[in-house]
Amino acid sequence: MSTTTSSSSSLMLTAPRTLQWITEALPEPGSGDVIIQTTTGAISIGTELPQYLGTNRSIVPPHYPRMTGYESVGRVVWCGAKIRGIKVGDRAVAFYGHRTQAVVPASSAIPVPDDFSDALAILAILSCDVAKGVRRLAPMPEQPIAISGAGEIGLLTLFMLTALGCYQVDVVEPLPERREIARRLGAHAVFAPGELMNRSDDYALGFECSSRDQAFAQLQRLMRPQGHICILADGNLEPLTLTPAFHHKELSIVGSSDGWDYHAHAAWYFHTLRRRPVPLEVLFDRQVRAADLPATFAGLADGSLRCLKVLVQYPDGLTGS
Repeated sequence: MSTTTSSSSSLMLTAPRTLQWITEALPEPGSGDVIIQTTTGAISIGTELPQYLGTNRSIVPPHYPRMTGYESVGRVVWCGAKIRGIKVGDRAVAFYGHRTQAVVPASSAIPVPDDFSDALAILAILSCDVAKGVRRLAPMPEQPIAISGAGEIGLLTLFMLTALGCYQVDVVEPLPERREIARRLGAHAVFAPGELMNRSDDYALGFECSSRDQAFAQLQRLMRPQGHICILADGNLEPLTLTPAFHHKELSIVGSSDGWDYHAHAAWYFHTLRRRPVPLEVLFDRQVRAADLPATFAGLADGSLRCLKVLVQYPDGLTGS
């Protein structure tokens, strides 16, 4: 293919609630690069919706235009002369977002085994971010653990913990459909927040995955003295505050952000799912075409769409727009 004339369409946020597909020439790839044509993407709603609305507390002040998304799977259509370990025709996970194709360093492209769907492969990214926080608390199998929030972060935390042999992992979630998914993914017990109003001091470890201060307050109350909490939600919805329980129980809290080693985690992730299949595809409760992304974000913003995670298909690598 001619790398000097190839172009890519990227979904750019040009102002709050304003998305536009912009077509530009691809940059000239180097000998250590690959070009990936997108087949599948995803919307990470907890991160991307606040960016779309212009309310993301981690980006102050917001700046435009800005690229959207970060989860992509596609086929390699060109390889630089120095590339080993990945070839034209291979599928790969990458981090370039809502874009029809991209030039990426081969070192950042994660090969996808033939026996894994794009949907399962794309979860290698966010599950690595979760894995970093889980590793920081170093859970033991017998420890009672609470997860606050069964969005995509909370459910992937549940997957990680059960894959590591933890068998007392409880999930607290207000939405019944998400509680049901937590049960399917192996939670020891699942609760609505109101069911735990009279309980405290139950858990040695806790994971804050809700981005909600009220849920975080309940999690602190549920912890045992000297318990440990990891905040996995990125705090882009509302401030999280420490309650009196944090002080009198002498709790410890750590934060966690991006993944620890995406290639090493992906190897573990694919091996683990072969050994112990888990229906993680249930996290994708809506599927759209890339051309429908602007309308999908608008629906998420006005509440007419309520989704856990959105899978985005790129027919023939094109948006159709």
